[in-house]
Amino acid sequence: MGGTWLSKGYMLKKLEQKSTRWSFVVNAIDIIVVIALVSIGSLFMIRDKDIVTKDIVAIASLIISIAIAYITTIRPFFRKPRLEMFIDEIRCSAPILQGDTASWFIRFGIMNCGLTMAKGCIGRIVGVWTEQGEQLKKFDPLTLFWARQDIKHTGFSPVNIQGYGDVEYLDIAQIKKSESTPLALRMAYSLSLTKGVDDSHSPGSEAMLRAGTHYIKVAIYADEANISPRWFEITCSENVPECDGSAPCQIKEKRPKFAR
Repeated sequence: MGGTWLSKGYMLKKLEQKSTRWSFVVNAIDIIVVIALVSIGSLFMIRDKDIVTKDIVAIASLIISIAIAYITTIRPFFRKPRLEMFIDEIRCSAPILQGDTASWFIRFGIMNCGLTMAKGCIGRIVGVWTEQGEQLKKFDPLTLFWARQDIKHTGFSPVNIQGYGDVEYLDIAQIKKSESTPLALRMAYSLSLTKGVDDSHSPGSEAMLRAGTHYIKVAIYADEANISPRWFEITCSENVPECDGSAPCQIKEKRPKFAR
């Protein structure tokens, strides 16, 4: 996966097709099960014309038991939420206030390819590492904001993602002009983080990173669904242009050598 529009568009189309195919398969299984149960009853009736009442009750009980097992156990498994993740294109937001600068945003799309709602979805950064393999201790597992959520106006809330290919977007980072720390991870936290020294990769007590290459590990959790932690490489420049320039960062799914 990559962070370009083409890769995002390709992944989105691929996942939508996957969701459609899975919906067709599950609906076909429902039809096959109904036909199979009707056929079982009919087969017993045809083979034994002298069937008595107690045999009818036994056959009906067998069919009902199979139907209940399918409806309560097997069918929910097929229809449960199934989450997939892709990298959205890096977007630019023009400044609203006079004197402000443009903001670039890194986001992941989270699609539910299953047939039922994924409830209480939470995205978390499991950890942040430097290119040399040093883990930044100030970033213990922390929750990420979903798109259109922030600390001042909305606060953080888990989201529900409908089935059949519904998508929500998870904010990863905001990039603005800065002397040394252009990249701010979009984390939902109420207290200041552990303060980093001035010459560290993340100085101060905010969720900021200096320009350069860093690795993050991201996981998604929800009721009856999750995406196991996955590695991503983010490389950012100190030069952050306005929206008519090229994106100042690149992101791709990549497991670092030090984690192998």
